[in-house]
Amino acid sequence: MTKPHEHNINLTERNGFTLIEVMVVVAIIGILVAVAVPQYQDYIARSRIIEGMNLSSSAKLAVTEAFATNSSTPMNEATRGSFTFSPTRSVQDIEILESGMIAIDFQPTVAPKGNNTLVLIPTNEPDAPMPTPLDLSKPGGASWSGGWSCRSAMSSLPKTLLPSECRLDKR
Repeated sequence: MTKPHEHNINLTERNGFTLIEVMVVVAIIGILVAVAVPQYQDYIARSRIIEGMNLSSSAKLAVTEAFATNSSTPMNEATRGSFTFSPTRSVQDIEILESGMIAIDFQPTVAPKGNNTLVLIPTNEPDAPMPTPLDLSKPGGASWSGGWSCRSAMSSLPKTLLPSECRLDKR
């Protein structure tokens, strides 16, 4: 029988983690972070691309109204005064081109300079895999149904940042 002041100590019992166990957990966390951070950054950049597309809605409206009233005028002149844009944290500039196309230039924090433009094109076939852009400034121009597409070979954004509906190959 043991005396009340004696303690039965089991030397095989462990408390805490070994160094190897801690290193394995740290390695697993490191791998997860290495995969998750780039995915998160792409997700944020894609959301900023969508923001630019939403901000372009007033430019689309200006082009549509200008075409309806002055169908064979350079659209950048016809929309002067009816559309202005102030840069945001994500979008550097939105410009209406002479043909009626809309160029959205993103800040370098969204996409690298030189690869940061998304072009929206007026077209009668917005759902086509490769829609044909219309030049709305041509005299006696074609009729336009008011359709827009972000699927343009003139866009310079990296494919990974394009929303799926803007990718030329639809993948």
